[in-house]
Amino acid sequence: MEEILQSEMLSDINISLSSVFMSLFATVFSSFLLRQLYVRYGRSMNNREYFGNIFILLGVTTCSVIIIVKYSLALSLGLVGALSIVRFRAAIKEPEELVFLFLVIAFGLAFGANQFAVGFVLLATACMVVVVTTKFFSKNNGLDHSGLLIIISGDRTVLDRLLENEIEELMNNTSWAIIREIDFEGSQARIVFKCSTSDNSSLFIKELRKLTTTNNLDYNLVSDVSVPL
Repeated sequence: MEEILQSEMLSDINISLSSVFMSLFATVFSSFLLRQLYVRYGRSMNNREYFGNIFILLGVTTCSVIIIVKYSLALSLGLVGALSIVRFRAAIKEPEELVFLFLVIAFGLAFGANQFAVGFVLLATACMVVVVTTKFFSKNNGLDHSGLLIIISGDRTVLDRLLENEIEELMNNTSWAIIREIDFEGSQARIVFKCSTSDNSSLFIKELRKLTTTNNLDYNLVSDVSVPL
């Protein structure tokens, strides 16, 4: 025990600055690229740009912690004790957000431990998985974090019939809109659609507008913009 105390816990920490810069640069690059992928291909209904802005800072923080503690057993044990009394409470509403946070932390761990090969392999694999799953397994790949909300409301019977026929057909023929909310209350009902702002969605909006006019339903079109508090 005395040898450990003298050789590890009481020894000076000598951190190579060149290694630190390389680790931090690799972490920033990987976190930034993952952020761009998340904003472009993510399917979260929240503000992805606002949420993605924390990726770089989280990656740098994780990497810095690993760089510091890996040179000293004392700091490693101290970190375990410190984190045992700290509780992190974050409102993660969707599993996708949690997955991307774990990826950023993994980058920080890998590059902070100078495992550059592992980190870049993880980055390449994550990018490939995100792009492939979005292109081939996600129908609504035209949506982004902002867009339009189309709200139609009216008689419950009419809307229920449209859902089973015309609206279902419209949704099957578009990749630029999703049904965000369906609310039935008494004899009234409401359906909220989230639609992309691209030109490809204009036909869907026109067809939906025609349906509401024909069936005497209320139609509202509003901008869906998430503003951080």
